[in-house]
Amino acid sequence: MKRRQFLKMTALGAAGVYTGSLIPAADTKASADRGTKPNIILFLCDDLGWGDLGCYGNNRIKTPNLDKFAKEGKLLTNFYVNSPVCSPTRAAIMTGRFPAELKFFYALAGLKENAERQMPNYLDPHQPMLPRLLKEAGYRTSHFGKWHLGGPQDKTAPAPAEYGIDDSATFLSNGPGCYPTGMPEHQSTEVLVDHGIKFIQANKDRPFFMNMWISEPHSFLAPSEEQMAPYEQWAPGKGPHKGAMQIYYAVVSNIDRHFGRLMEALKKQGLYDNTLVIFTSDNGPAPIWGADTSHSGAGSTGPFRGCKASIYEGGIRTPFIARWPKKIPVGVDNKLVMSTADFLPTFCAMAGVELPAEMKLSGEDMTDALTGGSPHRSKPLMWEYRFGPWERHIQNSPALAIRKGKWKLMMNPDRSRVELYDLEANPSEVDSVADTHPQVVEELAAELLAWHKTVPFSDAMPAGAGSFEYPWPK
Repeated sequence: MKRRQFLKMTALGAAGVYTGSLIPAADTKASADRGTKPNIILFLCDDLGWGDLGCYGNNRIKTPNLDKFAKEGKLLTNFYVNSPVCSPTRAAIMTGRFPAELKFFYALAGLKENAERQMPNYLDPHQPMLPRLLKEAGYRTSHFGKWHLGGPQDKTAPAPAEYGIDDSATFLSNGPGCYPTGMPEHQSTEVLVDHGIKFIQANKDRPFFMNMWISEPHSFLAPSEEQMAPYEQWAPGKGPHKGAMQIYYAVVSNIDRHFGRLMEALKKQGLYDNTLVIFTSDNGPAPIWGADTSHSGAGSTGPFRGCKASIYEGGIRTPFIARWPKKIPVGVDNKLVMSTADFLPTFCAMAGVELPAEMKLSGEDMTDALTGGSPHRSKPLMWEYRFGPWERHIQNSPALAIRKGKWKLMMNPDRSRVELYDLEANPSEVDSVADTHPQVVEELAAELLAWHKTVPFSDAMPAGAGSFEYPWPK
């Protein structure tokens, strides 16, 4: 089944729009917690590029709400996701682990494909989970939009409720559906934000956590004529055809519009200043050479090499804006290096949640760094990506990477394709300095390869993983 057909079947054919109770809490503890614990909203886009917003330097796409939001909060230029594709990044958010440690090497698909990729069919719900930890601390938890952590192809996959989520309306899951049958695709973000607004209204008197995981700008994109009208100058010069830029830009502006609606809902309920809101994306933009993005793949990685399905910077460095008044200082931070694996320990610390002593974490609590303390992290970031970048040769990265301080080392497990970049001096990764810094290479390689040995099936990488071979004419 083609991906577009699969998404239509699961997203538009799902029954049961939003099954949350919508009953405001009345217990004394919840009311007391309202004054001490922040609400937390994680607004996660799908395939949005680092360079797609005005506040990140884009001078074509209109994103006034997010640009205003950035001026009120902290914008990071060194924020990373833990995989260049969907499901693994989402698993990292939920668990605080690097996804390869969980056998999440690629996006979940059919049972046959998952088995071929040595992957599970769903995220194990028995390990500590971000929403469950917050729920046990008195939060009302919710998840609206994309799930993609198990189901519906595997009917035994747990529904979101089994991960500690009170209220959900989702697609690519075995839980309650989020979209009414027959909904036009250009209304997907609007419908999800409607769910979120209802949840805010129902839980204004108690602390809440919301995953708002929208499907845009993941293909297939079909914005309305009204949404595309402001970008007519980017249509092809002849004929009635729509250009990829016109389509993509319209969708990003639509995200901005409905993000603004969600922020207005917080203001109306008097919750805007006691809510930590984070806006980011699950990986870099999908390229125009992908089958489903050949009509719309106009996302920007800014100055970076790479894209979705590559662990060069463009595939794993994404926009990140956080707003929490009087807690997180306003401004652009070019020093702090943070990733999605840090969300669990950071959110729990901000909510006053004590983590289980035996809990394994790859990420770390970045509360101090976000709230104005030292921007330096104590743990390096690690990546393992076993698959290719959809036939775009120059984006085909080595299989492993580590970022530590200003350095990023990339290599294959057999020590081929060793590339070292000083990301402060050369963020575009066009000039490897591995030959002139052999000691840095050896130190980082030892750490990276030691970590990789702990990854399941590390000795059974697919043939050609990290290869840079090209079929030259003969």
